[in-house]
Amino acid sequence: MLKERLRNVPLKPGVYLYKDKDGKVIYVGKAKALRNRMRSYFQSQDRMHPKVRALMARVADFDYIVTDSEVEALILENNLIKAYKPRYNIELRDDKTYPYLKISMGDEYPRLSVVREKKDGVSRYFGPYTDVTSLRETLRLLTRVFPLRTCKTLKGGRRPCLNRDIGHCLAPCSGELSREEYRQVVDALLDFLQGNFRELLQEKEKEMKIAAANLEFEKAARLRDQIESIKKVGEKQKINFASSFNLDMVVLTGEEKDSLVLVFNIRHGTIIAKDTFWLNKSIDEDENQLMEFFLISYYHDRDDIPDEILVSHLPAEIEVLECWLKEKRGHKVDIRIPQRGDKKSLLDMGINNVALLWQEKHEKEQNNLAILKHLSKVLNLEVVPQRIECYDISHLGGDETVASMVVFTEGVADRKAYRRFKMKVNQNDDFASLREALERRFMRAREMDPAFLPEPDLILIDGGAGQVNAVNNVLKAMQVDIPLFSLAKKNEEIYAPGHSHPLRLPRRDVALQLLQRLRDEAHRFAIEYNRKRRAVKVRSSEIDNIKGIGPVRKKQLLGHFGSVKAIKEASLEELAQVPGMNRQAAENVYNYFRQGKEKEEEEK
Repeated sequence: MLKERLRNVPLKPGVYLYKDKDGKVIYVGKAKALRNRMRSYFQSQDRMHPKVRALMARVADFDYIVTDSEVEALILENNLIKAYKPRYNIELRDDKTYPYLKISMGDEYPRLSVVREKKDGVSRYFGPYTDVTSLRETLRLLTRVFPLRTCKTLKGGRRPCLNRDIGHCLAPCSGELSREEYRQVVDALLDFLQGNFRELLQEKEKEMKIAAANLEFEKAARLRDQIESIKKVGEKQKINFASSFNLDMVVLTGEEKDSLVLVFNIRHGTIIAKDTFWLNKSIDEDENQLMEFFLISYYHDRDDIPDEILVSHLPAEIEVLECWLKEKRGHKVDIRIPQRGDKKSLLDMGINNVALLWQEKHEKEQNNLAILKHLSKVLNLEVVPQRIECYDISHLGGDETVASMVVFTEGVADRKAYRRFKMKVNQNDDFASLREALERRFMRAREMDPAFLPEPDLILIDGGAGQVNAVNNVLKAMQVDIPLFSLAKKNEEIYAPGHSHPLRLPRRDVALQLLQRLRDEAHRFAIEYNRKRRAVKVRSSEIDNIKGIGPVRKKQLLGHFGSVKAIKEASLEELAQVPGMNRQAAENVYNYFRQGKEKEEEEK
């Protein structure tokens, strides 16, 4: 049926969307001629790459959108991938481990700050910085020379803070500074962070000499300190080249599943920023297609596009990409692989760097694989567990009972796969709570909920023999055949269902250490959720309606008794003994809940 529909697909540029039986978009692609490109997916399975075969096995329907040009198709494809996040498209993950210097260009008076966040497409980011201490020192030095605001909220008409008094802020909140004057300082900072600090240094030295000649020694001293700050920050720049290059360099390496992209932003001959990105491939794309996808994604929300982009692999359909960049920037942008000279040496440096990063990742993966193999051996597992799930319960005296599910994929915490459960009945019964959490988890998996797929290769429970046997009964009843173990905190003993004697591993055993990391992470995640639930309850509860009970007494009561239920059951004397309570307040609480109880009995 789908092949018959292909006959009606036009031979025009556009975007096609493949959908599964539930109508969910699982792949988005673009084409110069839609019919020809889509027809290539419906050939004999023997000629398909295994990943393409896996994709087409799930395709139950398709749709397409015709565009006026290949450039429009390129932009539309990128937008649809971001909107639908299809399973079989390339996934782009940037490195958010390290902080950046951010200038919030979207604000009327831009703010300078240190952040670890996803780039918003409006602000300007510089970094990343591997040394946080060095970054904060850089920020301190910068505010001496470029006194921009660092406060989170800007309220006009108020008295300026201490930063204005010590010369570290222009205090736009005072209303004494025009937007244009403030923007001049912002532009000077941007120019400086892009590597052009020589002119600023010369200007400040000239001002210092004039101030000294006019006997303005305090001003001259301030300018001297600013010059030293500029020199210090300038020294922190990573690499300087003899030529004043203004370009970006994008290098790529990888294997069948993943690829690593390294980007250097070079302005005025100085590397001002470096970014790393991981590309997860779901179907078979070559390096040229990967480079094209990356450049579209990277420059889609960026305004700072240079005249030249050096690449390790030429992108597919380079002419279309250059045309799009020209429309976006307003000037021609060259994408090329240099063959000789300084730029060739520069590209070689980038290729060497990306190769070292990839080797580091590969060695870490090999080490994790060795640990997982050892774990499968000591636990007598049939397969090496790629996905391990660990569960824990948290509550406070049976109040706000929650469960956590943490996931390690290939030996590494996979935080996007973490899940948490609010128990339907608050209870001080870990066995019952664990049973409920596992039942709900595997019921969701059977309903093909993608949030609970795939199922794990190994399940770990925080607890001892009782907990592991209780969960095992649930898995048996649901006909789930997955290896199950528990790890008891007291002596770090490993229990298996039906075995009264635990397995004890040496404290330095890497398999035990992996299980401990899983158990501790599940414990942390559960406690975090329980505290969050209790904080919400503290902010809003029946106690808010009682006369004479404000936020302080409310906190004291809940802290003393642990729950509203326990407060309801407390005697008048017990209530009066709580710190911060007096006799009248205790009577108000006591009478409020007794009246409520009498009303409930009357209604029955």
